[in-house]
Amino acid sequence: MKKATLFLIIIILFLSTGVSFSQIYVKLGGGYNVDFNSMNIGTNIIISNSGVYNYEAVTGSFGKGPSILGTLGYNFSSYLAGELGLIYKLPVEFEETLQAVSSYTAKNTITGSFFGFSPSIVISAPLDNVKPFIKLGLLVALPATEYELNDSEGNTTKGVFGGSVDFGLTGAAGILVPISTQISINAEIDFVSFTWKPDEVEVTDIDGTKEVIKLEHEWTSNDGNRAGPSFIPFSNLGFSAGIQLGF
Repeated sequence: MKKATLFLIIIILFLSTGVSFSQIYVKLGGGYNVDFNSMNIGTNIIISNSGVYNYEAVTGSFGKGPSILGTLGYNFSSYLAGELGLIYKLPVEFEETLQAVSSYTAKNTITGSFFGFSPSIVISAPLDNVKPFIKLGLLVALPATEYELNDSEGNTTKGVFGGSVDFGLTGAAGILVPISTQISINAEIDFVSFTWKPDEVEVTDIDGTKEVIKLEHEWTSNDGNRAGPSFIPFSNLGFSAGIQLGF
């Protein structure tokens, strides 16, 4: 880790040497993402007339769908910048269902989103009319996931997952097109690599009773308020675009 940090400092000094250019800028934009590194989220179950259970896996990532982006950046030189990005991944839903031979049915709706901070290093190659760049950073995420189970008998059970901040990686490759001395248009292909492991889930039962269940790697049959770990995927691959304002 110390060698990697020293190597990064050397790169920064090398790219910054002899260059007086410096500029603060902000970016505002949005994007759309698709599943990346999908995981199992739930199971659809159909019980046939003969009593055979038919299963269908529900897979994906809560990282898919639209996101809102903001960035505060600083150019150390024409080739190197540091950024602090803000990411809000809008909520997305997955459903798992149970269909029995009788009229009984149940549907579980699982919703997930996250807000994150992403400190990044940006390396650019300024050309005459365009500025291609690559970016790599750390994601500090505040995820939110909950579920609501409803059945045909009018019963409802809810659960809200909780835990501390978690970490992942972000990166991008894109171009910056100046349209004036202070305004540019940016477009990039980006990714987020992040799977959340919540610490607990607060369950609200049919009668309104609430119980906090700890999610741990080890538990016994006598631990009524403990269960195995859950892994909630947020990884995605997407395209984003926006405007950059320099100061």
